[in-house]
Amino acid sequence: MSTAFHQQAMHSPLEQQKSAGGSGGGSSIPCQTCGKPCKGEVLRVQNKHFHIKCFICKVCGSDLAQGGFFVRQGDYICTLDYQRMYGTRCFSCEEFIEGEVVSALGKTYHPRCFVCAACK
Repeated sequence: MSTAFHQQAMHSPLEQQKSAGGSGGGSSIPCQTCGKPCKGEVLRVQNKHFHIKCFICKVCGSDLAQGGFFVRQGDYICTLDYQRMYGTRCFSCEEFIEGEVVSALGKTYHPRCFVCAACK
């Protein structure tokens, strides 16, 4: 069983991050994606650092720095791809469900879609 987390990226200047580690002895923090040293404006996600241009969706390669994303088995995935691959669709309207759901007889619905079949 894998767990997915939906979150936002946090922009931060790296100089502030490094100053907490002592006087700069030339050690640099590598980008989690490309391995090159991070300088200036970077993203920190779950204590990992990324160049802004390197923080992309594992599936489609879209920029994740500006929007929400999911983490699944260590991979960062944009919301659209996550829904397409792992999302739950409403049995009634067939749209993806986010937030509250109603489950009945093994089927899942938006609360607004769970209505009497006879009188709707």
